[in-house]
Amino acid sequence: MKNCPVCKQLLETAELGGRARLLCASCDFVHWDNPKPVTATLVPMDDGLVLVRRKYEPFTGYWCLPGGFIESAEHPAESAAREVFEETGLNIELNRLLEASAPGHGINVVILFYLAKPASGQLVAGDDASEVQVFHAGSLPPKIAFELHRQMIARYFASKGSLEL
Repeated sequence: MKNCPVCKQLLETAELGGRARLLCASCDFVHWDNPKPVTATLVPMDDGLVLVRRKYEPFTGYWCLPGGFIESAEHPAESAAREVFEETGLNIELNRLLEASAPGHGINVVILFYLAKPASGQLVAGDDASEVQVFHAGSLPPKIAFELHRQMIARYFASKGSLEL
């Protein structure tokens, strides 16, 4: 972001609230650069976990948990169910929110990890997934996108599916 979205003047970097922020000297606009909320859902099935292969960047061709950005005015639980359906063809029943985490390292999202169980539907890749598959602990694909997804998948299998995380 180079120009103010309010008055179009060039933004300047200045300290505000203990951090360097982009702000406009003309109209007092501040670009807070807040993180975007994302959901990722663990869907146990057939003693494994449902993973999707990414169709688009970042990490095209890598596997990950079904998930994505929360839409405007959408409840996070609705987002989790929508994303799972769009990417896997499964309708789910959410069990619980497992944790909220942020990857850091310049990646400006907050990920809400949910646990769910399949309620209906059939596994079929859709939306931004090129494939969907159930993986077991001993047969996980070598290329799993997103460090926090890798960690959550490992924790799930280490807990033998009990998810006492």
